[in-house]
Amino acid sequence: MNDMRSGTSAHLWIVALALAAALSRAAAADDQQVCLKGSQETAAATIAACTRAIESGDYSDRRLSKLYHQRGYSSSWTNDADRVDRAFKDYTEAIRIDPKAADSLLNRSHIYNQRHDYDRAIADANQAFESGLSHYGKQVGYGERGYAYQAKGDNDRAIADYTSSIQLDANNKATLITRGNAYWAKGDLDRAIADYDEAIALDPKYALAYYNRATAYRAKGDLDRAIADSSQAIALYPRYRDAYYNRAYAYQAKGDLERAIADYDQMTALDPKDNDARSNRAKAYWSKGDFRHAIADSDPGQVSSWLATAVFLAAAAWLCRRLGMQARGRFSGRTMVEICEQEVAEMQRKNAALEKIAVALEKRSLG
Repeated sequence: MNDMRSGTSAHLWIVALALAAALSRAAAADDQQVCLKGSQETAAATIAACTRAIESGDYSDRRLSKLYHQRGYSSSWTNDADRVDRAFKDYTEAIRIDPKAADSLLNRSHIYNQRHDYDRAIADANQAFESGLSHYGKQVGYGERGYAYQAKGDNDRAIADYTSSIQLDANNKATLITRGNAYWAKGDLDRAIADYDEAIALDPKYALAYYNRATAYRAKGDLDRAIADSSQAIALYPRYRDAYYNRAYAYQAKGDLERAIADYDQMTALDPKDNDARSNRAKAYWSKGDFRHAIADSDPGQVSSWLATAVFLAAAAWLCRRLGMQARGRFSGRTMVEICEQEVAEMQRKNAALEKIAVALEKRSLG
């Protein structure tokens, strides 16, 4: 009788174990589905499901690789400080398990680009291409590899990759911009502008395209177009600091100092610690002869440099006068002495301006 009860208990125990195993597999299967179908809105739950599925031991090879990839990708949806490191670690594990894990290779390539490790970014993109990529995957691969080549200064290879990406999607305005930037870096401003034109045609509200085209026009010396495009970029994005800087530079080059100063004012309103804005505004005030404001925008070292220049100019003027007195009468025509005297006059004019700076600086220290 006891033997029968013992046998029955063992049988029930085996059934219980089998049932528990079945339930565990079902739970792992559910976790796999939740993991692979995760979304940004459910990032935390997705990561937890991926972790349970990975730790279940029920998956291997490509299926396990996909779970690591999805967990890494889900980490990028979070606001965690270590999200990039966690994603990188999971992509690396996915690639170790499956060296043909193209999605993980492309995503790791992107992280390498962010970390300025361009050789590894290129290597991952190459491996992804060898593994076989979808139409969209190729676009991403060309973009990542092109970015790395451009960062390394290999603009020709970058342009080739960007062109291949654009051929796959002619409406990719972001890649048009990056190819335009590569042309810009090569000094081919007309082709750069053509790419920016095309990006603007695709999206007339693309502020970055207007800004980039403005910089190209400025480099070509077409200041009016540079101002027009910078203005359009600012109209689309009123806090566009670099567009204000670009327009101010162009205004200053045209001699429109009031408008240049107004744009530098906008930059300092956006960031009171913007040293570029203050330094360039000081130069604009200097050109206007507004020495009080020029000094206010200048750091003490710059003002000291100006005063040192005043002393140098005074000494040079004195030396030229001495040379003129000694050499007069020994040369005829437009001699070195006459040229020197002309330089003296110009130095005296500049010196008078610098003396005003000294006076203004003294008043500032007293007031």
